[in-house]
Amino acid sequence: MKKNQLFATLALSSLMFASCASSSSKHCFGPYSEAETFYGKGNYSKAIGKYQEYLSKNPQGGLAATAEYYIAKSYAASGDAAQARKTFERVVVQYPQTSWAEFSKEQLETLPGATKP
Repeated sequence: MKKNQLFATLALSSLMFASCASSSSKHCFGPYSEAETFYGKGNYSKAIGKYQEYLSKNPQGGLAATAEYYIAKSYAASGDAAQARKTFERVVVQYPQTSWAEFSKEQLETLPGATKP
């Protein structure tokens, strides 16, 4: 009997993972995926909102540094250099050992008012 329960549990789990893979990413990754869609379409204000929603639900999530970086990129693309600068700087401070910190440093150099070394 226990073998049947184990098999049923494994089969159900496999079915759930398979359905996630075949459904839209919106249903599997929530606000982060929605943010990516908005960012890709150039709707930066909605992208910022969805990235922030992801961060409020997953402050230590695996995509937190990426979300912060793309919030900054969205601000920059929207023309809000001051807010972009603050957010890129936050990425550098909060995630110093990541590639996102390095990318943020590069972006800081391209913002209006940046000083070249």
